[in-house]
Amino acid sequence: MFGDSFKNGPQKIYFLLVPGFSLFGLTSMLAPLRHANRTSNETLYEWYLLSEHGGMISSSDEIEIHCNSSISAVDKCNMLVICSGTQPHTVLTPGILAFIRKQSQYGADIGCQDTGAYIAAAAGILDGYRVTTHWENYASTVEHYPKVNFVQELLVIDRKRFSCPGALSGLDMMLHLISSQHTNELATSVADELVYTQQRSHTDPQRRSLQIRLNSRNANLIEAVQLMERNIEEPLLISDLVDHLEISSRELERLFKKHLQQTPKAFYRQLRLEKARWMLQQTHDSITAISTACGFSSLSHFTRSYQQLFMKKPSQER
Repeated sequence: MFGDSFKNGPQKIYFLLVPGFSLFGLTSMLAPLRHANRTSNETLYEWYLLSEHGGMISSSDEIEIHCNSSISAVDKCNMLVICSGTQPHTVLTPGILAFIRKQSQYGADIGCQDTGAYIAAAAGILDGYRVTTHWENYASTVEHYPKVNFVQELLVIDRKRFSCPGALSGLDMMLHLISSQHTNELATSVADELVYTQQRSHTDPQRRSLQIRLNSRNANLIEAVQLMERNIEEPLLISDLVDHLEISSRELERLFKKHLQQTPKAFYRQLRLEKARWMLQQTHDSITAISTACGFSSLSHFTRSYQQLFMKKPSQER
């Protein structure tokens, strides 16, 4: 299980990179391991970068790095971390899925970083497990894999599966590993070396609070946006919002223009169009289905609105 002490020499961690993986997410996991070795003056951890074919692989930043090996050259991993980026459904291959299944059969501890849980779920090794994934991909991943218990947390450990939603959560994950396998003092020293003074709880939210995102503490504004975010497919009328908030339409209009420089109607439409853009980029759903899922009564209305905001047709996002 993730965190159990490794008795036979250094803990070897294999990172399976797929095209478009997050370079920031990867380095946030590697840096703590390097500093753990440096601070302890021992080789506590060794890491290996794998890809399906070996050689160079491109990250989401379009920076290429060299992998240590192809998956065909690796027999058994004690610990494997699947590193993926924003479009995991586009990089699924029979070879990658077979490799992950093989490691599961060997009894490996298997981790998922960023959207790696989508790939692990596609391999069929997460059914009945509790895991996390990046908040942006959460809804579509849950829809595709209903047998997996997805949650929106920073670190989830369930038996021989562990997961984090990417970016700095990988740093939290590796600090937890170091603390569990060695000492909290070592993990603290590593965090200090990385100038990381605010280590977070496993259950902390992935996103900043709506209050911070809106740069406002106004309770009516925050609640209005929350209602909008919860009602994308069947949008509420502005009159429904003011009735719920027990304020006037004029007051709601004033709040939105003061804090968000938009009318409530324009802000709500933008929310729905941004969700549509994400679905166009991250799913294989038809444009008509996406239009409906984002609350547009007709495809023509959706297309016009989309072009006005993003200066391109929905079909051009694919």
